[in-house]
Amino acid sequence: MNRFIRLFCAMLALLLLTTACATSDPVTPQIVAPERTEQTPEESVPAQDPIPKQDPASEPPAPEPIHIRITAVGDNLLHNTLSIDSMQDDGSYNFFHLYEQIAPIIAGSDIAFVNQEVMLTGEVSAYPNLAAPAEAADALLQAGFNVVNLATNHSLDKGVAGLETCLENVHQRDFEAVLGAFRSEEEASAFCVLEKQGIRFGFLSYTYGLNGYSLPKDKSYQIALIDEVKIAEDMEAICPLCDYLIVSMHWGNEYQLTASSYQMDLAQMLCDHGADLIIGTHPHVLEPVEWYDSEAGNRTLCAYSLGNFVSGQHKLPTMLGGILDVRLTFDPETHQLLTTDSAGIIPTVTHYRSKGGYCIYPLQNYTEALAAEHGIKNYDKPMTLDYLNDLAVKVLGDFVTTWESDQ
Repeated sequence: MNRFIRLFCAMLALLLLTTACATSDPVTPQIVAPERTEQTPEESVPAQDPIPKQDPASEPPAPEPIHIRITAVGDNLLHNTLSIDSMQDDGSYNFFHLYEQIAPIIAGSDIAFVNQEVMLTGEVSAYPNLAAPAEAADALLQAGFNVVNLATNHSLDKGVAGLETCLENVHQRDFEAVLGAFRSEEEASAFCVLEKQGIRFGFLSYTYGLNGYSLPKDKSYQIALIDEVKIAEDMEAICPLCDYLIVSMHWGNEYQLTASSYQMDLAQMLCDHGADLIIGTHPHVLEPVEWYDSEAGNRTLCAYSLGNFVSGQHKLPTMLGGILDVRLTFDPETHQLLTTDSAGIIPTVTHYRSKGGYCIYPLQNYTEALAAEHGIKNYDKPMTLDYLNDLAVKVLGDFVTTWESDQ
């Protein structure tokens, strides 16, 4: 009996266990999230592809500053002796021998200015009514000059007809600008602006007088005379048209090594009205170089006189001239002047022998042997290198400079 009871209890327990397993909920496996850690930006995985970075090599380079070189010389005073010295066997003229020694200095200038003192009418005429052959213009071009001034006290030496002939002769050549004298009222009223490397250079030019001659009323426009009211009006009109303004002034006292009070007053007026550079001619000798400042903040470089570029004169100081050499840097986008990198005068010597042999030398290349043969000894004291160097320093001071080839 007891055995039967134990067997029955075991079977009942097995039945209950089977029923419990069939009705219980299924076991859901536990999902454990991975531990979250902080990631640096470099380690983070972007949600989408990043915008690729531009290769620096493919970016357009920043525009470079614009560099400009200006050179200028004084009176190309072609006395009849220089024309005779330039005549060839066939009767034609070649003046390039005058400029051959200084042509390398002028080469490469963006603007190269020369004051053509004597009207190029085709004649050979002596002082006081000077004139020279038109072939002189060809030599100036060959030497590298591209801007020529014709407003001088000798502009009417051969009358209106001579002036007009000169104007035609010069305009037939490839000068980029002819200043101070005009063929028509329209030409006189138009402002001269040259563009160099995108920089606009404006030009104005005036002379103090005409050696006692005067223009007919119906042609009063043909030569620009110094008139402060007219100059102020011209400057007000041209300044908005250019980035840099150059004013040529034929002024001052002959053979005076210092500027007159009138020159100084005019220079300040020009500075006040926006001139950037003043090129002075007429005294036939060098005069100092000076900076001017206006109350409005304008700054102007004034070379009161560059002396004779070449001449047949007989006074020792007139043999020393100078080449103004100015280097400028402009902003490539605004075209504003950033810096005047350098400004100086390269002294030059007009050389000639007792008979002919005219030539211009840079003073730095002039020798005692050349000085000893200079024909000035027939009219004045003998030439020496010490005299020339001392005079250059006396007049120009720290503005004396030398030329070094860029090559």
